Amino acid sequence: MEKTSLNETNQTWSLVEEGLFEYPITDGQKPSLLANRCTNCGKTFFPIRPLCPYCFGKGEMEEIKLDRRGIIYACTVIHRNSPAGIIAPYAYGYVDIPANKVRVFGLFEGSDPSSFTPGQEVEMVVDPIKVDDQGKQIIGYKFKPLL
Repeated sequence: MEKTSLNETNQTWSLVEEGLFEYPITDGQKPSLLANRCTNCGKTFFPIRPLCPYCFGKGEMEEIKLDRRGIIYACTVIHRNSPAGIIAPYAYGYVDIPANKVRVFGLFEGSDPSSFTPGQEVEMVVDPIKVDDQGKQIIGYKFKPLL
């Protein structure tokens, strides 16, 4: 599939959810997931939370960008189409982001969904997830193997 720039002037894209990652994306940009960190206890959260569940408001929540690289903690392959419209087979799981001390859940991007394994290094990308009923590609974040 030929890809075009994922920018705000391209009307063929729609976001899976606003505020998860940097958008619009300029050509050549490597976007990051958007998270926040409590200034009191230092815990990092993705997606962004309005209040720290550990401190209950004793600290401020500062917005940060997560490192793009991570390590697969756990993964699985799904062999049935998702009710949300993701075509099987596809892989998803948890990725540890050591630089930010946080674990995130996401889809994996690759030609062989069964090729993902715990301990494997991956990098976050923004890519199409599915096509909606109006023919727009829904974009979201995924993790692909580091080469």
